[in-house]
Amino acid sequence: MEIISTLSQLHKFSKPCVIALGTFDGLHRGHVDIIEAARNEAKKQAAILGVFTFQNHPASFINPVLVPPALITKEERRRIFEALGVEVLIEVPFDKELCSLSPDEFIKKLAAIGFSCLVVGDNFTYGAMGKGNKDSLEKSSEENGFKLIIRSLVTDEHVAISSTVIRGQVINGLVREAGLLLGRYYSLTGIVAHGNERGRTINFPTANMELVDLKMAVPAVGVYAVLVNIDGKTYQGMANIGDNPTFGDVQNKRLEVNIFEFDEDIYGREITVAFVQRIRGEVKFSGIEALKNQLAKDKLLCKKVLSESK
Repeated sequence: MEIISTLSQLHKFSKPCVIALGTFDGLHRGHVDIIEAARNEAKKQAAILGVFTFQNHPASFINPVLVPPALITKEERRRIFEALGVEVLIEVPFDKELCSLSPDEFIKKLAAIGFSCLVVGDNFTYGAMGKGNKDSLEKSSEENGFKLIIRSLVTDEHVAISSTVIRGQVINGLVREAGLLLGRYYSLTGIVAHGNERGRTINFPTANMELVDLKMAVPAVGVYAVLVNIDGKTYQGMANIGDNPTFGDVQNKRLEVNIFEFDEDIYGREITVAFVQRIRGEVKFSGIEALKNQLAKDKLLCKKVLSESK
């Protein structure tokens, strides 16, 4: 997959391109629908499949205070794009240069690729102040002779799927529901850090991930059935997000994962934790024995949830 990171790098290819345009900040089912429609059209035309999107969330330039927590990392998004068959990824910064382009100027810039078709969602906007929309894009397609495909918003139980809705679900611990809208389990990726190592003393060792400064949406405190990816291999597990109220010695929320049937030293290594379902909220226990008894029950429930989710 070729990656173009600035507008100045736009160039023609050996074949025409079909381009899917969008922010694609969550790469949820609605976003995937747009890309798949572009892929189908590219196949019909024997054309190259491309995606035009941004390196940063538009709010980071317009008003950084309003930047929402992310739903996907840049690396994961690129992997999914490539898995969907994207051959050219135009991933440019949302900056002053881009924001200053009128809708017509934006289309002229993009025309450097030699596209034959553009595919967008029904609520797509473009150009300075977002003045361009599907109506102006239809007019531009008629004037400039390219095909335009406008996809209706994908809905779930009559509600349009959006990154905003999914973000709210994640933050409220509704990870199973968020996964259904994303089309994949919501996940967090990070480096395993040293913790208090208390888990080992009660036979529930954990891999710990610090959540401070993490720019991703963090699920609500509580216990979750999870899948853990380590070096390409997936394990079942249970995770806790919280500050260990039973012991009261953790300053900031952290993610602690007990990986089932696993006993390797993975400090300093990267892991990805995919949240399958929240099984309970965070509880302050009367002591270690009460905590151990509950963790044993949690593990059984997590195993049941994970076996049923296959």
